[in-house]
Amino acid sequence: RARALLSPVLPRHRAVADAPLDAVAAPDSTELFFCRTEHPDHPSWTGDFTPRAHAASPAGITHIDHVALTQPRHHFDEASLFYRAVLGLRPHESLELADPYGLLRSRAVSNADGSVRLALNLAQVRPGSGPSGSLWQHIALHSRDILATARRLRELGAPLLPIPDNYYDDLEARHELDPGLHRTLRELGLLYDQDDSGTFLHLYTATVGRVFFEIVQRIDGYQGYGAANAPVRLAAQHARTALST
Repeated sequence: RARALLSPVLPRHRAVADAPLDAVAAPDSTELFFCRTEHPDHPSWTGDFTPRAHAASPAGITHIDHVALTQPRHHFDEASLFYRAVLGLRPHESLELADPYGLLRSRAVSNADGSVRLALNLAQVRPGSGPSGSLWQHIALHSRDILATARRLRELGAPLLPIPDNYYDDLEARHELDPGLHRTLRELGLLYDQDDSGTFLHLYTATVGRVFFEIVQRIDGYQGYGAANAPVRLAAQHARTALST
């Protein structure tokens, strides 16, 4: 399908033992690789990586929930069309989120069962007004028990993004949460959201370079991405960046 739609096919130099991975370029030059796993006639790409001899004990993470990709200003709509045409992903409603330096435009695309999800982001800031959170890329990992995962990450010394206390004061005013859950969210730095289908708990790591990770747990069919918490996350990230410069 990608070839038929004239997507640029990327050359790839690989060693003899490497798995055969074909790749095409997205409109923003992101390299999109097609791979097979557990297929008897094709070596798996996982064989290209050597496991550590002494891996840390599991933290409850099960799979990738979604990947957030920054888009250049003039490729945002083109990217949505690309992922719809080439991968068959359905575009969702475009949202505008508050960023300390302007607005962040975001649109999710996903397949029918939600097993493949991308979040496409675009900064809408005035030139010279400051850095933008949309320049950061992130990968969201799903946990089957985010409370246990958060505690394990803290035990391992993972650099987590601190969330200001006033977020939890506001959260208590907006939602009728169990007092025990509210205390746990504050203690572990977790964020909370809910929709008509279910609830969403998530946390963030600190940013390294321009990459950070998010840990999420979707409960009872929640389908969103915690957009209500994006301004809090962006403000916390900008504040941390300002302190480190």
